[in-house]
Amino acid sequence: PSARLEADCEAPDTAKASDDSAHLELHSERSAVTIFNIFAIAEYRKPWMLVLLLQFGQQLSGINTVFFYSSSVLEKMFSAHVSSILTVMIGVLNVLATASGALIVDRFGRRPLLFMSMAAMAVSVTLLGVGLALKLNMLAVVSLYLVVASFAPGYGPVPFLLGTEFFDVRAASAGGSWALAANWVGTFIVAVAFLPLQNLMGEWVFAIFVSALLVCGVVFYYKIPETKGRTIEEIAKKLK
Repeated sequence: PSARLEADCEAPDTAKASDDSAHLELHSERSAVTIFNIFAIAEYRKPWMLVLLLQFGQQLSGINTVFFYSSSVLEKMFSAHVSSILTVMIGVLNVLATASGALIVDRFGRRPLLFMSMAAMAVSVTLLGVGLALKLNMLAVVSLYLVVASFAPGYGPVPFLLGTEFFDVRAASAGGSWALAANWVGTFIVAVAFLPLQNLMGEWVFAIFVSALLVCGVVFYYKIPETKGRTIEEIAKKLK
């Protein structure tokens, strides 16, 4: 009888341990979100696509043409010494404008800052193309600075911020990896393609950047929710 009682007591414990083990394995499998399966999980698919478009679209705005080729653009109009000074000032402006964006992003919200930045960039890039095409040196130089001043507070940091707010803890690492990859791919494409396209199209190449800004702006307007002051659960509902 004693042996039978011990067996009866051990049986529920063994069953409970087995259930706990199965639960832990199921939880572990559910928690495994990687760069290879994040796009296959329904709840993360739309945020994943939006993050990719945010990062890739950021580079298609033409911002890196200013950073990469500002010296060569300026040297067509000014001496090497003057163009070097103007290029350094572009970097300084970028730092100051980015810092200002960090201070105001929680005050104005992500969407207003993003759309104001993109709209201002579209105007600035257009003016830059016009200034270069018509050889209006002053307009071209002012436009270079306007592009940076428009980009740095909004379209620069907001895509990275939204990338951290679209994903919960399970998917944050995988989502961030994809975002960074998309950003670098966009950077590479623009860096490689800009000069050949400029030789082929002249200053009309800037129309590509303006078009990308307009198309992305329309998509973001309808698809990206405001995330300021919202929990990850509230954001997830808006993204469905």
